[in-house]
Amino acid sequence: MDRDFFAFCTSLKRPELRAIGELSWVRHVAEGEILYRPGEPGNALFIVNRGVLQVGSPKEDDKGSVLLKRGEVIGHVEVFSQLPRMYLVTALEATSVQCFPQGTFPELVKHVPSFFRYLCEQMALRVIQVSDVSKNHEQGAPLSGRISHFDLTTVHQTIASSGQTGELSIRDEQAETVAAFYFEGGRPSAGQFQHLTGEEAFWQLFLSETLSGTFSFSVGERPLTNWIDSGRITRTSGDMLIAALQFRDEFNALKKEMPQDSAKLTPTKPDLQWNGENRDELRPLANRIWELVSRRPASVRDLYRQCSVCELKIYQVVNELLTGKQVAFG
Repeated sequence: MDRDFFAFCTSLKRPELRAIGELSWVRHVAEGEILYRPGEPGNALFIVNRGVLQVGSPKEDDKGSVLLKRGEVIGHVEVFSQLPRMYLVTALEATSVQCFPQGTFPELVKHVPSFFRYLCEQMALRVIQVSDVSKNHEQGAPLSGRISHFDLTTVHQTIASSGQTGELSIRDEQAETVAAFYFEGGRPSAGQFQHLTGEEAFWQLFLSETLSGTFSFSVGERPLTNWIDSGRITRTSGDMLIAALQFRDEFNALKKEMPQDSAKLTPTKPDLQWNGENRDELRPLANRIWELVSRRPASVRDLYRQCSVCELKIYQVVNELLTGKQVAFG
């Protein structure tokens, strides 16, 4: 059940994929633009292709809002219940959605019947996640579970909406702590993931594709545990989550363009050239990566272990160096 729309599409046959394309269309929504408002007719459902949608209130500090990312569904409740729109849905950045008008449903049922089973699975999964998490908080029980059963976005938004203070711990299959984040009033204020601290740790948490094990949120004001380093987080909870989802999309796109992360990088020029066209905030990291690959060939995985930033920034710098033909694999 826990798969996004694009993972579902990999199970379809070519005629089914063709029918999906012919019976839906892409709508582009500019940053800040409203996809739909409460009271409007619920005559279509949408699936996020790219970007982030906010469901609830457009206010930045609204704790009751939910963020939807690539592959997630919105508008299906109203279109199947034939009720008017219940929420305000706003694009937090330039976003594209796949629109499925209600009028195309008979043809979709005929040509892609598994699509509606998929929608039922997603609605059931969302109800289970939200009700279980909410029930735990209402009853004062600890928020905990297996990472494979709960999306990290849902866990983060639940803590943020509760406005509680406490510590979120993530442990691997051997019950060893791999990450810990301290929340103050529902906002992440400090944390550590593997060797990273602060905001970099938060970004990497959402970038990790092989994360497994359990999580638990312990409520209560107390000093930070020794496991959490001094890296502080100053951005708002909403800003952190939006950036994390944006970083994940960019990371996945960059990773597809790279060889396996075990391939070794070597410099092809005597000195690093980081010109004005490159991002200045990445210059220190570029110098560090250049220093490392100049000593000995290093893979992207090696570079991550020896730098204090999330994998995305490693990939961004390596991509710039590859584009400028200053490094090469092999």
